[in-house]
Amino acid sequence: MRRFVVLDGFRGICAVAVVLFHTQILLSFSELTFFRHADLFVEFFFVLSGFVMYHAYGTRLFDAEVLRRFLISRTFRLYPLHLVMLLVFIGLEFGKLWAEHHGFAFNDPAFSGKTAPSEILPNALLLQSWIGDFNSLSFNTPAWSISIEYYLYLLLALVLLVAPRYCGPILALATLVSFSALYVELDVIKPFIWRGASCFFAGALTYRLYRALEPALQRLDDRLFFSALEVLCVLLVYRTLTHPTAHQGIVASLLFCVVVLVFAGERGAVSALLRRQLFTRLGELSFSIYLTHAAVIFAFTSAAVVLSKVTGTSYTVILDKPGTEQIMRYISSGNWIVDDLLTLLELAMVFAVSTLTYHCIELKGIEWGRRLVRNEPLGLSRV
Repeated sequence: MRRFVVLDGFRGICAVAVVLFHTQILLSFSELTFFRHADLFVEFFFVLSGFVMYHAYGTRLFDAEVLRRFLISRTFRLYPLHLVMLLVFIGLEFGKLWAEHHGFAFNDPAFSGKTAPSEILPNALLLQSWIGDFNSLSFNTPAWSISIEYYLYLLLALVLLVAPRYCGPILALATLVSFSALYVELDVIKPFIWRGASCFFAGALTYRLYRALEPALQRLDDRLFFSALEVLCVLLVYRTLTHPTAHQGIVASLLFCVVVLVFAGERGAVSALLRRQLFTRLGELSFSIYLTHAAVIFAFTSAAVVLSKVTGTSYTVILDKPGTEQIMRYISSGNWIVDDLLTLLELAMVFAVSTLTYHCIELKGIEWGRRLVRNEPLGLSRV
């Protein structure tokens, strides 16, 4: 099965942008307008997931045996790292509890609010974003989208199994309903569900459009044309994220469908750049980067709190989060050069941790899934 290498590289860049969105270092480049709206790249993740899932399963016979393999492979692709990171965050809460008993203060007490013990089970079952009584952003905040994505996989599989002939109209209807619900801010279910479903199903439709256009595009041998299209897409993404408008999320989602459609062809100069080793490596690590970065940032901020306590010099500042009633603790050295260097150090730590989790957890989970699909015994064989 073909792998969309360029889109993987694009996903890696988006994962890094999301890390910078969550970074809380006051005078660093992470505070640039582009990165302050980089949470919208989660929409890109959903669009790309829908596109890739339909590429893998939407164009072949989907029977009970394929459903079995689908469920196993998707579960072992997402769950191992998710569960490990949930355990890491529970461990961090115990660390916070110990620190509180030794005079340290944090924004929220240990095991309270979004890290209350009652949030553990729904997180373990990836239901935190689906059940209204639970906090979607509990424990490992980025996992909210994994919660949505996992069960969207199951919905797509159900459609492919039960009504394959009507898959196109069903996907179109689901996309239209979800985008409409976002537009009118319909709150009968969590907005996170509309946000994920609209992009995921739109991504699946984008793949159907890509398949329809692919023969004609293959006959068009014009590198300059495709390069111009790719540059235009990049500029439009930058413009969308740096100029907030009404329904910015919907606009970004539709734009990302176009981006995926254009870059799936891998025909332009930007695509050639994204095939370089740096970007392909970021694409490989993107899931680990996304799921581990919140823990690294928490540890980074906690280290600043401890350093402030030990030295008597404040290296953090508490500010209101723009547009909300929440408060946020920022690291601040008082010097933008130092803050930029701290941000680069934080990114380096994220990459190091992600490399470790990719090789030790992600790849092993994928291997275990493949063994189960082939009905082989699980073992700790080398990946």
